[in-house]
Amino acid sequence: MDKGQNEQVSALVEQAQALLYDEAAEEAHALIRSGLEVHDHVRLWRFLRRILLILGEEEEAAAVMKRVIDHIHAPTPGELALASSPKSAFTRLQKHKMLFLHIPKCGSTTIKDMLYYSLTGARGEGHAHSLLAKEAPYAYEDRRTLGRDYADWFKFLVVRDPIARLRSYYRFNLVFTNDLSKEVPGRETYFGLDLQPDYDTFLKHLPRYRQIFRTLRAHTNRLSDIAGHDPAIFDWIGTVRAMDELRARLSAQSGVDIPPIHNFRSHEMATIEPNQALEAQAREQYGADYAAFGQYF
Repeated sequence: MDKGQNEQVSALVEQAQALLYDEAAEEAHALIRSGLEVHDHVRLWRFLRRILLILGEEEEAAAVMKRVIDHIHAPTPGELALASSPKSAFTRLQKHKMLFLHIPKCGSTTIKDMLYYSLTGARGEGHAHSLLAKEAPYAYEDRRTLGRDYADWFKFLVVRDPIARLRSYYRFNLVFTNDLSKEVPGRETYFGLDLQPDYDTFLKHLPRYRQIFRTLRAHTNRLSDIAGHDPAIFDWIGTVRAMDELRARLSAQSGVDIPPIHNFRSHEMATIEPNQALEAQAREQYGADYAAFGQYF
């Protein structure tokens, strides 16, 4: 399978992107399929996965991802999740022997700011994700051998009730930073979905929103799709309410006195009035999370 630069492949992807922007998913699908008959290229397969999700073909999209995941140099956490890969993208701090698995909407900006401080003595000031990535790039590790490969490392995970994660995503990413409009600029709707939905609409159409919008899908993947189903592989698991406890553990592990750091309190942003029936419906979609990590919520 080809992974190198290819001008013809780039041109095909550009054409398919334009078709998707115009909501011509079937035409984009046909274009990429025809391209794959000539170029067995990772980039085309990855784009095909995106189109299949938009077409509602979740199982076929997952099958495509499983086929190509081992050919991708730096797969995204979302791609690993879709492929049901046993690997996860960990933040690996060799200096302090710490291994952190980032779950979106689980206080990761605060955590990465603390980790960045432990390495540099400076705050990330809102850029902790990108700054820490330069100091400690993602390491793609197999969760099944984590205990053996990192026996004397501090392996930790922060989790959160799935509904609290959805509320946080809605308040910060949909309302405050308007993520969906950035993904398809110049539009008010995309494939029939409002780019600035109210909370009830967001919950009611959550599966479809996840199929259409890449950034939304990445932020609302199940904990268990990212971290697996075995909490025992981690040395410490806590919730966002345990940040002070985690800070103490990180300070002890690193030998650095990390100051109190708290970033992006999304509950202080948009006010929502939860619809219990809709949240119960959404909760069912995260049953695997409650089974594996519910004891921590």
